[in-house]
Amino acid sequence: MRSFLVLGMVSIALAQPVIKPEFADRLFPYITYSDTWLGTPASLGGVSVPNVLIVYGEKEDPRVVAQAGKIAYYLGQWTEDIGFSVEDVKASKIPPLLVSDTQLKDINYKNIIVVGTNNQIVKELNLSFEKPTIEVIKRDDKNIMIVGGGTVEDTIKAAKYLADVRLNFKVGAYRTFFSFVALRGYIEKGEFDAAYRLIKSPMGISACGKNMSLAAPMVANWSEDVKNVVKTRNALLYSEIPKALQEKDKEKALQLWQKAMITCYQCHQGIGIPQMRKFKPLEEIHAKHQKIAESFGISCTSCHRGETQKRGY
Repeated sequence: MRSFLVLGMVSIALAQPVIKPEFADRLFPYITYSDTWLGTPASLGGVSVPNVLIVYGEKEDPRVVAQAGKIAYYLGQWTEDIGFSVEDVKASKIPPLLVSDTQLKDINYKNIIVVGTNNQIVKELNLSFEKPTIEVIKRDDKNIMIVGGGTVEDTIKAAKYLADVRLNFKVGAYRTFFSFVALRGYIEKGEFDAAYRLIKSPMGISACGKNMSLAAPMVANWSEDVKNVVKTRNALLYSEIPKALQEKDKEKALQLWQKAMITCYQCHQGIGIPQMRKFKPLEEIHAKHQKIAESFGISCTSCHRGETQKRGY
């Protein structure tokens, strides 16, 4: 399900760079879930935090470094915290996010996004690029994403794509997806006002506005069948379900919610139209929706039934 638009086929005005291997930019483990704010009464588990370090070369062009900062911005939009505790604060150890190639030598890391080619990592890997490129390499159990190009301008194009398209889209997709599951919970509990606010919130279901905006240039190329699915989904989410919530009609709202879920399956699983999502999302990120459902007392079969019976990724 993940988002209600065509995740994975968005290639907008910012031309897609060379992606190695295929879908590597979509399947990189950008975030994880962690315990945070430990040592306070508000300590929480399952909080989304960055799962990467963003690296730039100390001698890199300042314009490239600026793009590294933009990538960090969108990652911050996706996550809920950087992940720290009272003990970290006492020790002045707030987790790093944006570091230089020389600073990286003193850090134990698992996943890094290297922005630019004028750095020690690219030199050690003996890499070179002719075009704007995003390449992911596994080395010593580490995931290394290189964002580069044959020129500074090429590198900037690749970095802009990663930030403005890929990460921006993921922000909208996951916020919307998880909010959609929570919406079902609020309806089940009869919490109609909370459900209505969740639809209208830019951090909730309306976060899909990012995706709709990013996909807009592609709409003209979609088949009428796909366009009709998206129109149906938008009418359900932004008109019919809010109206049912304002009327406090639980059964109608639940029925409409299930219809909206079917439109997700149509695009993502290929029901009645060609399957639009061409890759399998990372389960460790995607599966949070199960915990959201459980927190409302919703079982898998409450949602996954009939046309939406199929589970998995």
